[in-house]
Amino acid sequence: MPIENAIRKKIEGATLNECKEKLFKLYGTGYTIVEKFVDFRPSGFLGLKQKPVTVVTYVLNNDTTVETVFKKTQTESEKLEENRKAIIEKQKDILLNAQMNKMASMMEQLNEKIDNFSTQPAVSSDTHETISRIEELLSENEFSFSYIKMITDKIRSQFSLEQLDDFRLVERYVVDWIGESIEIKKDKHVRPPKVIIIVGPTGVGKTTTIAKLAATSILDAKNNGMKKPELCIVTIDTMRVGALEQLAKFGEILGKNVLKAETAEDVAEIYSDYKEHVDYIYIDTSGYSPNDSNHIGEMKNILDVKMNPEIFLAVTASTKASDLQNIFRNFEPFAYESVIITKFDESQCYGNIISVLWDRHKSISYITDGQGVPRNLKKANIVDILINLKGFDIDRVHIEDKFGEQ
Repeated sequence: MPIENAIRKKIEGATLNECKEKLFKLYGTGYTIVEKFVDFRPSGFLGLKQKPVTVVTYVLNNDTTVETVFKKTQTESEKLEENRKAIIEKQKDILLNAQMNKMASMMEQLNEKIDNFSTQPAVSSDTHETISRIEELLSENEFSFSYIKMITDKIRSQFSLEQLDDFRLVERYVVDWIGESIEIKKDKHVRPPKVIIIVGPTGVGKTTTIAKLAATSILDAKNNGMKKPELCIVTIDTMRVGALEQLAKFGEILGKNVLKAETAEDVAEIYSDYKEHVDYIYIDTSGYSPNDSNHIGEMKNILDVKMNPEIFLAVTASTKASDLQNIFRNFEPFAYESVIITKFDESQCYGNIISVLWDRHKSISYITDGQGVPRNLKKANIVDILINLKGFDIDRVHIEDKFGEQ
């Protein structure tokens, strides 16, 4: 192959002989020098001196053509790439094996813990008997795990071992702590009309509760020597068969017509028509599953009217804590201020309600305990809740003194 078509390369050294030695080590005699010159490079402090460097331009001899060099370079690159991939794959295998070993170790530890748990008592042997008894009482009342932990943590932090031997002392404090964790909503005084809306899942008794609240407002005014309040009762429950008829019967007893609203415009029009003439506007809503986000969203849009309402979430006392958590969370878009506990008489355990109210930082306003209108509706109070705790030795005089005024 002609030299002019060969690949030209350069090599540098202190002298021409040094460059030749380098070329010989690389190619033996398979090269030809085509050009050489001496270049002067800056060196020394601040580059003020000049250092001579010999630069040699060379080509490989005919038996190493451009194509051969290219193929050789390509082959070497391919080998490097293959080696790189092999190293990566090996590293992956090492990492995967390490992860698998780690997972196997974790599973082994977990199985060991499960085996230990199944063969050991629920409470570890180093737990004081008083704490164990308190945990059992709280569990019997269906308090949530997080609530029980909160109480037992307080016991451990506030009582000495000697004090823990006095179960009655600890029990009395625990009842106090339960009472202190319950927040009762204070009455909200607003310029009439006072708009009250009840939301909640299907079957909790919202319609009956609306009727009880309306009847109570009339009865309270009469007992306090005040004039009979003017009421407006509205339903947006268009889904449940007979919902309007049921509320209309209550309205008939109260001497009030029940109005129906299907859109936000309907609600706004009713509010505009009645706001100057009534003291209360009660709005009953449709009941949906807490997981039915579409209908809940539609209902929220219907109620999205500027009328400064008090919104209450109604739930039944017997609903388990995990379901209450779901209900509280999924009705949160309504920004409800407080909770009404319905069917209080149909449950024997109230730790579920107390736990979720505490966990969600919500207050309680009313309790219903029967179908009677209005006698089976009353303002919630801490004493009534505490005396219904199962298994606790309640000091009635003490809790009356502590919580009665609330």
